[in-house]
Amino acid sequence: MSTKSSFNRKEFLQASAALLAGFTIPKSNLSAFSIADLFSRAYDSKDDLSLPSPVKTVIFINMEGGMSHVDTLDPKKNSAFGKVSSSIRNLSVLEPFQKTAKHLHKLTVIRSTTSEDGDHGMAQHLLNTGYRQTETVGIPDLPHMGSMISYIKSLNTKPSSYFPRYITMGGRNGKIGDPGYLSVEHAGFHVGDPNKPLSNITPSWGKYENERIIRRETFLDALNSEYNSKNHSLNLDVWDKMYVAAREFRDSDKISSFDWSKEKESVIKSYGESWQGKAMLIARKLTEIEVPFIQITIGGWDTHDNNKSRITKIMSETDQGLAALLGELESTGLMKQTIFMLSSEFGRTPDVGSRDGRDHHPKVWTTLIGGGSISKGRVFGETDEKGEKALKSSPVMHVRDLVASLYKYSGINPKKLIKNSQDRPIAIANKASKVVEI
Repeated sequence: MSTKSSFNRKEFLQASAALLAGFTIPKSNLSAFSIADLFSRAYDSKDDLSLPSPVKTVIFINMEGGMSHVDTLDPKKNSAFGKVSSSIRNLSVLEPFQKTAKHLHKLTVIRSTTSEDGDHGMAQHLLNTGYRQTETVGIPDLPHMGSMISYIKSLNTKPSSYFPRYITMGGRNGKIGDPGYLSVEHAGFHVGDPNKPLSNITPSWGKYENERIIRRETFLDALNSEYNSKNHSLNLDVWDKMYVAAREFRDSDKISSFDWSKEKESVIKSYGESWQGKAMLIARKLTEIEVPFIQITIGGWDTHDNNKSRITKIMSETDQGLAALLGELESTGLMKQTIFMLSSEFGRTPDVGSRDGRDHHPKVWTTLIGGGSISKGRVFGETDEKGEKALKSSPVMHVRDLVASLYKYSGINPKKLIKNSQDRPIAIANKASKVVEI
């Protein structure tokens, strides 16, 4: 079949994405894809990309902006917050995480996460892909790790109809939601407002009538058929597949997983009234239907000033939802098939400035991770007296190792290569990374 077309591929795909507002195709390097591969690529038979694992879902809580470890999960004398005991024996955290502290025995606490990147954009790139930006100058279409997990999890489980396999809530800067060289099917489906998670599903005037929809679909098919008979274009084939996917999503019985309002009142109350709480509840519901990757990005952590008040506000809206999510994952048995991870792009300096602020500090910070076969109630790594760096005797977890380890525990073989859109073999995890037993 010829791949030549009178259409400009990039313009067509961008227009298609804009028209499918309800379908939510995020910002991506769409022009890097082959038209023929746009939807078919996801189901290549590549069994060796997977590893045995009970994990069906990864939930990643991204504390965007640089969460101060010494004010949250690694208590030091120079914090303005008081200590609270956690459910791990002899382990304390700080007041902002006082509700989540009761669930830490379900997780491993990594207190020695580290990297070299103190710039927000570069550090978020590393956290979301496992690659430093300086390492990917020649790889503009590197995918987000959520797209990678969505892709590999789908290789042997082709669904009968479309439903998002990678879902994002909260912020979506940088690589978040970007499928890179993988197909658009593995782009992040973004929920802009967890209070009202879906839009453009039904007409603004109310429930649509099936007869009207059928008439419109028949009319559209007639127009496409007439046009295609005179000027066949692969662009039209792609548009048709995108339209079918949007229709399948609209009619999916799984779509109710976005509707947190149908939960028991006691459950809704346990997660809290904030958008973060609603996002955590949606994440639990999506975990039940085994969505491969769910990311909630919570910003506001760039606390160069008003450090205490900003952290207090963020965690007053987040701590309750986190505690409820971890509690339900455990009580329902979902923790056995779920990886939960909470991290930030870097920590913040132990010394507080004159404006009650802390600066960027990539030398060390804290990550929470658990679920699947990851150890429970373990503390990995230890920082010095001020929280400035890991002790010399302490193991450290570089972010690239964290991502590689996440892949491994999720059932993804981090050592394998996949060819990108330029037919260049790219390692799933950074070649410099190593899997750490946690």
